[in-house]
Amino acid sequence: MLKALLSSIEDPTRRLLGPNYWILKNMGLVLPQNPIAKVAYIVLHEIVSFFVLTQYMELYVIRSNLDLVLTNLKISMLSIVCIVKANTFVIWQVQWKEVIEYVTRADQYERDNQSVERRKIIDSYTKYCRGIVYFYCVLVFTTFITVTNTPLMRYLSSAQYREALRNGTELFPHIFSSWMPFDKYNSPGSWITVIWHVCLCAYGAGIMAAYDTVIMVIMVFFGGKLELLRERCTHIFENTEIASDDNQTNEKIRKLHNIHVLLMKHSRLFNSLLSPVMFLYVVMCSLMLCASAFQLTSATNTTQKLLMAEYLVFGIAQLFMFCWHSNDVLIKSQKVMFGPYESEWWTVNSKQARSILILTGQLRLNHTYTAGPFTQLTLSTFITILKGAYSYYTLLRE
Repeated sequence: MLKALLSSIEDPTRRLLGPNYWILKNMGLVLPQNPIAKVAYIVLHEIVSFFVLTQYMELYVIRSNLDLVLTNLKISMLSIVCIVKANTFVIWQVQWKEVIEYVTRADQYERDNQSVERRKIIDSYTKYCRGIVYFYCVLVFTTFITVTNTPLMRYLSSAQYREALRNGTELFPHIFSSWMPFDKYNSPGSWITVIWHVCLCAYGAGIMAAYDTVIMVIMVFFGGKLELLRERCTHIFENTEIASDDNQTNEKIRKLHNIHVLLMKHSRLFNSLLSPVMFLYVVMCSLMLCASAFQLTSATNTTQKLLMAEYLVFGIAQLFMFCWHSNDVLIKSQKVMFGPYESEWWTVNSKQARSILILTGQLRLNHTYTAGPFTQLTLSTFITILKGAYSYYTLLRE
C-alpha cells in the first residue's frame, strides 16, 4: 500500500522533482491555472498569515508569564518563517517555476546523454533525493504529532495538572497561544479552537515539507550537476579524432562552457529567492532553539521533556540539512575545475590548450548560497548559530 502511494506521486515528466512538485501543487505553492482554485489558495495563505498575527496579539496579553511567552515564541517564530516561505513562493512564482523547469530539463538531458560513470552519479543523487524527501516528511509528520498532542500528553502524564484543570486553577490547554474572538477556555469555544489549531498545524507542516524538500533536492541536483560536469570535462579528449580537430574540440568545450553558464545563472537565481528567507530563518531559528532549550531544562515532567526535545531536534535537524547541502554544493563547485586537468590535456595543441584554460577559468566560479547579505549557508555557519543560541540560553538561565 505504501509502495503504491509513493508510486502515485511520481511523475514520468519530472524524474527527479516528481514527488516535490506533487507536494508543491497540493499545498498551493505552485498555483493552479483555474482562477477560482488560484484565488482559494491565495486566500488560504493569507488566512494563515492573519493567524500568525493573532499569535503576537496573544503574546502581548500573556507577557507577564515567562513560560507562556517562551512557548508562544518558539512556535510563533517558526510560524513566521512558514508564512514567509509560502508567501514568497507565491509572489516569486515565475522565478521559482524557471528554476524548477531548468532542473527538470537539465536532469532529463543528463538522463538522455549518460555514460556508465554518469549513470552512477545520476542514480546516486536520485536515490539520495528520494531518501531525503521521505525522511524529511517523516520528521515533519512526527513534529506535527508532537506539537498537536503536547497539551494532551501533559494532561495524561500529570495527575496534579488534571486536578488543577478540574478545580479551575489551570486554564484549558491549547496547541497554540493565539487570540480568538470568543471564549476559548470553555466549551464549545475551546474545542472549536482545538480543531482550528490542528488544521493550521497540518497546513504549516505541509508548507514546511513542500518548501524545504524542494530546496534540498535542488541543492543536491546542483551538486550532482557539478559532478557530472567534472566527469564530462575529464573525457574532452578521449576520442583521438575529435582531439585532433580544432573545430570539434572547441565545440565540445563550448558546450561544457554553456552548461556551466546556465548552471551558474539558475544557481544565482535560486540563491536570490532563497537568501531572504534563509536570513529570516537563521535569526528566528537561533531564538527558537534558545527558547526550546530553556524550556527543556526547566521542565519537570519527563513526558514534557521528551516532547520538547523532539521539537528541539526538529529545529536543529532542519537547520543542519540546509547548511549541509549548501556546503556540499560549495565544495563540489570548488572541485569541478579539476575536471579539465584530469583529461588528456597534455596531448593537445596550443590553440586547444588556450580554450581549456578559458574553460578552467569559468569553472573556478563558486556556487555559494547565503542567508541574507551577512553569512553563507555552510557548516561553520551552523556551528556559529548553535553557539549563539547557547549564548542566549545562558543569558536566560542567569
